[in-house]
Amino acid sequence: MKIFIKNKWKYYLLLVPIIIIIVIAAYTNDYYRVMPEVKIVLHSNDKVEYKGSPWIEYTAKNKIITKGLIIYPGGKVAPQAYAPLAEKLAESGLKVVIVPMPLNLAVFSPNKAEKVIEKYPKIRQWYIAGHSLGGVMAAQFAYKNQDKINGLILLASYPQKSSNLSSSVLKVLSIYGTRDGFVGKDKIDDSKKLLPKSTKWIPIKGGNHSQNGWYGLQKGDNTATITREDQQNIIGKSIVKFISEN
Repeated sequence: MKIFIKNKWKYYLLLVPIIIIIVIAAYTNDYYRVMPEVKIVLHSNDKVEYKGSPWIEYTAKNKIITKGLIIYPGGKVAPQAYAPLAEKLAESGLKVVIVPMPLNLAVFSPNKAEKVIEKYPKIRQWYIAGHSLGGVMAAQFAYKNQDKINGLILLASYPQKSSNLSSSVLKVLSIYGTRDGFVGKDKIDDSKKLLPKSTKWIPIKGGNHSQNGWYGLQKGDNTATITREDQQNIIGKSIVKFISEN
């Protein structure tokens, strides 16, 4: 009987790593993929140069680049979903880098921006942006690296209490949709005590959570009353203005 029980436990222990692998594989495969419209921007054009590895990168052509923007994707969202926005931002004279995350979750690698900054020492000013969970981690990175970051851009996001920037001189832009099903105005209002008084707030009337990228409608989000193109245009113009003024 003892031998049977002992062998039984060995069998169970062998099953544990198999179950873990199956769970991780299922979880990894469950993420928001990009919309078909994204494919047309995953290449260089007459205004910007595109690179797809080790991260998604757009750089303005025929311009002296002194400012860069790093984008942290939203949780379980393919990084390419932010490529159309990145391309448009780069056209204004920036280097824009979208950083892929392990399992599409920025929480697993919140300091990835360091490698981008180290690779491009000629960039004099760095800004970091993040959507949703990506924004939370971008705020954390900005909080811990205020000597390296000139500005923080939150897209439907807010900092954790542990990343309290209320007394910081860091420039901050917070953009959110009034139809957001995940980050409502109550959460935005609560985040004000964690951000500098100089923070610029941009509410997008009719905008939702999902239209911060190009990945369809996120489960649990509200339907927007403006188009994705309109919401993206507001986001893009707001970011360009913010960076040009700081």
